[in-house]
Amino acid sequence: VKMVAKVFAVALLVSTCEAFIAPVCLPQQKIHARSLQTMPALCMSAVSRRNALKWIGTASTFQMLPADAAEEEGGAWAAHESAFKDSEFADFKTTGSGLKYKDVVEGSGDQPKQGETVRAHYSGYLLDGSLFDTSYRPALFPFSLISPSGPPQAFRLEKGALIPGFEEGMLGMKVGGKRIIYVEPKLGYGERGAGSLIPPNSPLVFYLELRSIGSKLSLE
Repeated sequence: VKMVAKVFAVALLVSTCEAFIAPVCLPQQKIHARSLQTMPALCMSAVSRRNALKWIGTASTFQMLPADAAEEEGGAWAAHESAFKDSEFADFKTTGSGLKYKDVVEGSGDQPKQGETVRAHYSGYLLDGSLFDTSYRPALFPFSLISPSGPPQAFRLEKGALIPGFEEGMLGMKVGGKRIIYVEPKLGYGERGAGSLIPPNSPLVFYLELRSIGSKLSLE
């Protein structure tokens, strides 16, 4: 039964993959808007027919995960349920721009360059512990039949596409790495804030997980 579910999920993806040729923005994004041009853009890139066919050929290698695996394998490390304390940032390093960061996992892959597209997960907090956005979400159907956790988001690392602190934090990482960054207002949304969720002059804390370099979506 599990194998049938796996093959059905991938077969359905093949039959509809043409619908994914153009990037599609995910509706779950809480504060993404065209007026917030520096907000991290949460869009799914194209799923190619070739990759979909490849997944069918390797469907027997997919593992069906328990319902709580998305949290265990995904965003549990980025959970923070209370206000941040100054002591939590005591061992952070500081860059020339003023960005503070701590590598939880160093990573052993390549390091992205400016102008490249990366795929990464993230969670963003205010200092009072309020989670204003996260990419750690359950997978949408039919991906949910293969894995409960959703795919990482695509970001293009170029000036003007992201807030400066987010971009700098990503550029200093290696694939496979996990990093926490403390973003001063001047490297974030500054005096204007972002909608009703990020007040003006708000420091931000991001948990970043760099999965890959390149925009192609893969289940591997």
